[in-house]
Amino acid sequence: MNQVLSQDEIDALLNAVNDTGSSSSDSGGGAAAKSAPGANVGKVTNVAAENPFGKSSDNIIVQETVGDNVQTYDITNQDRIIRGRMPMMDLINDRFTRSYRVSLSSLLRKTTSVNVINRDMSKFGELLTTLPIPTCLCVLRFNELRGPALLVIESKLAYAFIDSFFGGKDRPFTKIDGKEFTKIELTFMKRIMDLTIRDLEEAWAPIQKLDIQYVRAEINPQFVGIVPPSEVILNTTYEIEFESASGTVMIVLPYSTIEPIKQKLSSTFQTDSEVVDTVWASTLTHHIKSAPTTAIVKLGEADISIADMLSLQVGDIIPLNQEISGELNVEIEEVPKLKGLLGIYKGSKAVQVTRRIEESSR
Repeated sequence: MNQVLSQDEIDALLNAVNDTGSSSSDSGGGAAAKSAPGANVGKVTNVAAENPFGKSSDNIIVQETVGDNVQTYDITNQDRIIRGRMPMMDLINDRFTRSYRVSLSSLLRKTTSVNVINRDMSKFGELLTTLPIPTCLCVLRFNELRGPALLVIESKLAYAFIDSFFGGKDRPFTKIDGKEFTKIELTFMKRIMDLTIRDLEEAWAPIQKLDIQYVRAEINPQFVGIVPPSEVILNTTYEIEFESASGTVMIVLPYSTIEPIKQKLSSTFQTDSEVVDTVWASTLTHHIKSAPTTAIVKLGEADISIADMLSLQVGDIIPLNQEISGELNVEIEEVPKLKGLLGIYKGSKAVQVTRRIEESSR
């Protein structure tokens, strides 16, 4: 896939040829242009941005200037500038390859090897142009990150999975172009996809919980427009080998999906998210229990009209909706929590708690 030139790369090659011809003609007959006194002179250079996987990328443009801090910025350029590596992605890939190797070996009952052969950053539209028809495509959604992802299983590998599971000899298909998957084949591939999703969640769990959801499966790359074609993606390719068959599995992550957790992925160390700080938890619990609160016991309520309220005199009796021997509501911060009986304790009025008020009965 890396041998296919993008449209931007083709345009860059053509421009380089034209610039070479024009520069040679200008040096022979034209005089050098002089800048006005006091003018800010800047130089814009296209260089490769640092790939989060540690490799150079030809699709991300970074502008650097020479002069009095003058920088040219093109607001119409849709290329996203990505800086910095993501070391945690290497750790995630290592976890995934180990667990995926065990899962496939258990399912197919054959020794299977899983290795990372390529980690690249490109545009989503360029990736789609390299995928043949048919290709087993699984559209995913990372619910915790609220973003999409794509699982790509090479068609010859998908057929090898099916052939091996049903007792075949893993013989590779010679004619795959244009062949569509049957319902039985797609049903089995759904099992492979679920297995991949489970291992992917486990690999990401120490860094970020994903809650991956299966959305749908497609065989035509043109029908998986999860992001715009100009969107930057992080593409990891795994090579699967078992006995006489092999193929690739790709996991495509749009940069917009993992951007909210880029700081976690850029960290050079990992903290175990499952470890609970007991000292911090006990201190927080102590302070919460020491917080003051207000308990109110209502003796009863009555509905009267404004005319009756205006005519009230000293000594008038207002009947309440509460029996004298009945249970009273004990409200904690205006929320009914307890039931109690009114009485006297050591010369003061008090309430004896009889029971708790259940959530469903409030």
